[in-house]
Amino acid sequence: MANILQIKAQLSSRPFRPFWPETTGGSRIRVGRPEWFYEAPYTNGEFVVFGEGVMHVANYRDLLDTMIVEQPPPPGE
Repeated sequence: MANILQIKAQLSSRPFRPFWPETTGGSRIRVGRPEWFYEAPYTNGEFVVFGEGVMHVANYRDLLDTMIVEQPPPPGE
């Protein structure tokens, strides 16, 4: 199961950097902006990630502990 605290920490980090939680099926869900992540109250771990023309519905239990965080570009680029 993905580290829920790690995801919440990444959502609140400033400056925000996009990240990709990885699913047990091998795909990755890009969270490009913190407001694109929605966790409905009173659910059993379901959440929704909106994006540019795409929407993912997932559950925390379907995520691996692997999370890739986008690194900022090197200075001068």
